[in-house]
Amino acid sequence: MRARTLRQDDLRFALVHDWLTVPAGSEAVFEQMCSLFPGAVYASQIDSSRVKFLQGMELHPSWIQKMPGALTRHHLYAPFLPEVYSHMDMNAYDVVLSDSHSFAHGVQRRPDALHINYYHTPARSLWVPEVDNRASKTFFHRWIANRLKRLDLVASKRPDVIFANSHVTAERVTKFYGRKVDQIIYPPVQTEAWSKVEKKGSEEGLVYWGRLIPYKRVDILIEAMKTTGQKLNIVGSGPSEEELKRQAEGSKNIRFLGRLTDDELQKLIASSKALVFPGYEDFGIVPVEAMAAGLPVIAFGAGGVTESVREQDGVLFKEQTAESFIEGLKQFDQKSFDVGALKNRAAEFDVSRFRTFYQEAVNKAIENHLKK
Repeated sequence: MRARTLRQDDLRFALVHDWLTVPAGSEAVFEQMCSLFPGAVYASQIDSSRVKFLQGMELHPSWIQKMPGALTRHHLYAPFLPEVYSHMDMNAYDVVLSDSHSFAHGVQRRPDALHINYYHTPARSLWVPEVDNRASKTFFHRWIANRLKRLDLVASKRPDVIFANSHVTAERVTKFYGRKVDQIIYPPVQTEAWSKVEKKGSEEGLVYWGRLIPYKRVDILIEAMKTTGQKLNIVGSGPSEEELKRQAEGSKNIRFLGRLTDDELQKLIASSKALVFPGYEDFGIVPVEAMAAGLPVIAFGAGGVTESVREQDGVLFKEQTAESFIEGLKQFDQKSFDVGALKNRAAEFDVSRFRTFYQEAVNKAIENHLKK
């Protein structure tokens, strides 16, 4: 670093994230990072009115912040983001902590500084189109995606130390970037709040909560429930909402509840049968939240959910089809679940464990770097 006599307490930190416009799973990780290692926050777009933990921090959005729709339609600016992050000025910082599911890992540190990146995934729309096909729908989309992949491959060489949120993500980092992950640190889940739910029954049937976007595959659930007639409550909103409502039209067993407060959602969970999780996620915080509330899980058996949901915690169905989900539902109905055991399993992913592991890993990396 600039002066090898520096102590860790003297180090200046920059914390870098992909667009900070909607609070979701990766933002929950970033919040803990900011709490553990306070510093200046950088992102292509920042909306502290929505991502409230940012209020009062030193914030550095990019030039995109002033562009039309920057805070509501962030995907429009994706073609510019590799250059945006590579040109962020990190010269004032001794340690750069990036948190990336798209392009944040592409920042360039000062030559004597240290860059530690936490991967949620390499950008799925670029590298795993079978999971997220938004960048491969047309020839124009594919042309842009090929350019972004070349830039992203260059950017992937910039972090000095790499953490990943799951074994699935670690395998992708190695496969697509040729980089070895230094440590797997599961993301933080606020299990204590969910563990206060007291199960009262299952009359509310199945429940889904999360964003309503194509790769979440809520369409599978609707198709299946139109066949089985079982009750399904859908909590959340998103760009696919109207299309999904049209798909469910006429099915009185399917309800769209929109966004609920945590108290409202927990009340619903207390009387639900199972969480249904048909999408592919690199880790998947929602299933752990459900287990913390004593709710078993029916999920698509691929991705990070295979690392959190065991046989005694639910059922993993094999294919992203309504037929496979219905088969999984039949298996679920033949099993019984222990609420206490579910809550204990979820506690293994509690926020306190993330804080401990992440803090120790970063401090170790800094210590090793200062010795060089």
